Amino acid sequence: MIVSQVIRDNRRHITRADYNDTKPLLGSENALLPKVCSLQARALRRMLPTGLTLSHREFDSASCSYRLGGYIDKLRDKGWPIVNHDETALTQDIVRRTATFTRYELFAEFTPELAERVAAFCKAVDSLEARAAATAQAKRGKQ
Repeated sequence: MIVSQVIRDNRRHITRADYNDTKPLLGSENALLPKVCSLQARALRRMLPTGLTLSHREFDSASCSYRLGGYIDKLRDKGWPIVNHDETALTQDIVRRTATFTRYELFAEFTPELAERVAAFCKAVDSLEARAAATAQAKRGKQ
């Protein structure tokens, strides 16, 4: 088992309190980076640098994928300490109601070695997304 991993309620609703409000120190031996060309990588990248949060709607907007919870689960399996922040908002439905949703936050500090690897990972994911956006723009321009 990866030491940074907290398992509670079938991996649901992990909060900062599960870490005693103390960010775990991650090293390369604690956390595995996902493949750069995966949606897991895109989700992790959107929570870096640590302290940023990500909601399902934001991820869907950026990636056209509504499976953020599944990717968060896989990232937790790889050792990334991701905590939940439950929020509520008023919907835009005809009949107004309050909906509860979750924001996810990467709650960790990195060793210098992992910080270097994370910086290279972020650069690779950003590059991949930029190339994909350029390709999509070129296709739209030809139509």
